[in-house]
Amino acid sequence: MMMDEDSKNDTTMDVVTTEDVYGDESQQQPNVVMGDNNNDMSMLDLDTLPVTQEDAWAVISAYFEEKGLVRQQLDSFDEFIQNTMQELVDDSGSIRLSPEMQLSVGYDERGYEEAANSATKRVFEIKFGQVYLSKPTTVEKDGTVTNMFPHEARLRNLTYAAPLYVDVVMNEYRVSREVNISNPAEILGTPISTEEARKEFLGYVPIMLRSLFCVLSDKDDAQLADLGECIYDQGGYFVINGSEKVIVAQERMSNNHVYAFRKKQPSKFSWVIETRSQVENSTRPTSTLYIQMYQKGGKGSIEGNQIRSTLPYIRTDIPVVIIFRALGYVADRDIIEHVVYDLTDGEMMDLFRPSLEEAFVIQKQEVALDFIGRRGSARDVTKDDRIRYAAGILQKEVLPHVGTEEHCETKKGFFVGYAVHKLLMCKLGRAEEDDRDHFGKKRLDLAGPLLGGLFRVLFRKLTKDVKRHLQRCLDEGKHFNVGAAIKSNHISDGLKYSLATGNCEYDWFICWLHQFGTMSSMNYSLTNFSQFPLPPVAHPPHFFDTRHHQNLFVACRGRQGKHIQGGCVTGLKSTYLRLISLPFTSE
Repeated sequence: MMMDEDSKNDTTMDVVTTEDVYGDESQQQPNVVMGDNNNDMSMLDLDTLPVTQEDAWAVISAYFEEKGLVRQQLDSFDEFIQNTMQELVDDSGSIRLSPEMQLSVGYDERGYEEAANSATKRVFEIKFGQVYLSKPTTVEKDGTVTNMFPHEARLRNLTYAAPLYVDVVMNEYRVSREVNISNPAEILGTPISTEEARKEFLGYVPIMLRSLFCVLSDKDDAQLADLGECIYDQGGYFVINGSEKVIVAQERMSNNHVYAFRKKQPSKFSWVIETRSQVENSTRPTSTLYIQMYQKGGKGSIEGNQIRSTLPYIRTDIPVVIIFRALGYVADRDIIEHVVYDLTDGEMMDLFRPSLEEAFVIQKQEVALDFIGRRGSARDVTKDDRIRYAAGILQKEVLPHVGTEEHCETKKGFFVGYAVHKLLMCKLGRAEEDDRDHFGKKRLDLAGPLLGGLFRVLFRKLTKDVKRHLQRCLDEGKHFNVGAAIKSNHISDGLKYSLATGNCEYDWFICWLHQFGTMSSMNYSLTNFSQFPLPPVAHPPHFFDTRHHQNLFVACRGRQGKHIQGGCVTGLKSTYLRLISLPFTSE
């Protein structure tokens, strides 16, 4: 079998010989597995060999020789361009509108009466389809479009960005007046007319240097020198208004884990369970579930230790037993079997008893759903609407990583039971409190997830403007022009402003804390580069300083720019980096 040169080189790099592990042959003492034939070659069982410090450094050196120091930033940005943007556009859904009857000067009275008495209505639907991204370009003053290179953007104080386009389809339907067009699951039937607009301009997206969509990605050293670029520059940064900007990775706690924390006294809670739920490989925001154990009971209660939960879009805490009954577990025995795994454990049964007694008056699933719906944001609605609203929250918003489809309540009941069981174990002293600063519980959001969250908010703002423009055109009887409705400055200016200043006042960078029934916020913003100036990364004297800065990660900061108090520095804990004394000078 023939093997090409690249495959041969890769195979050679992956082979680990016995001489590399033991040195010369005289010191080799491997475990040999002999075959049935004496002529079979002896094989070394590598699983039984100890991993030495030299082996670890060999793997680390090989990784950096192959990947470089900023490959994580490049791969994250490429994932954002190739997949995340298209997923965000697809998840945005369609825009559905119906003309509203307007009484204005000179209106057609006969046409108005016919439309008002008609059993059907016109419905227009706009869908955003395939997204296209071109190479970085710039528009000159005379209107000509030319290719842009990073060195030119630095010299002319321009933004190294590429134009973004999208396909738009507008369908017109004739449906019954009873059809609820605000429901995305409502089927409208066959369109009576269809209008397509291909490659409508959405805006400019800043391009990370040396990524797949950068013009330098496939250049050799000679071509880079001709373009005025440093051959040792590995990229991983943006050029915004002529200045080079780096997105610093954001540290956060890992999702889809159950954390138990003891509350400092005085507090009305003794223990709190926290779960940040996020669907894997999805672009929807994180949904946080809190389960608290109270110190003292409410009015008329003799003892405390009641367990309640904070649900999304619900104003007050809900007893956890009512949540179980809303999920379909009505009998007390069914609830206890999901929380207390050993029914002979009297101590845990006694600790969970106040929660059962608190919800004793609610013994049906519909009553439990109505109890939750009454404490939602909807006001002055019927009982059926409240039940439907509460069921939708439990299905879509509570623990979405467990499931958002129909009939997923059983799996969510097991997860909530596990969380309550961990809370009881911690209260009884059988389990320890989770460590917030443990490095194994930390994750880093690189350029891709951060830009993805920012793009979601900007695209949502753009679709609202399109919907407003379409409604105005339909009410006034004018022709709808998709190109005139799309305001490209939302995406262009939003991305450029955030990267240029480091200020991101959008909901993806804000962590809403639902503890204690209040809403407080912390800003997960990009690092403010006006406080931490960067050196020109394309010049060799500052090369290693820049590589050091690109691999830093910082914790979130408040709106006033103050850092959160750091944790202890131990072998198993991480610490928050305070970037206040970096040896960098302003450009």
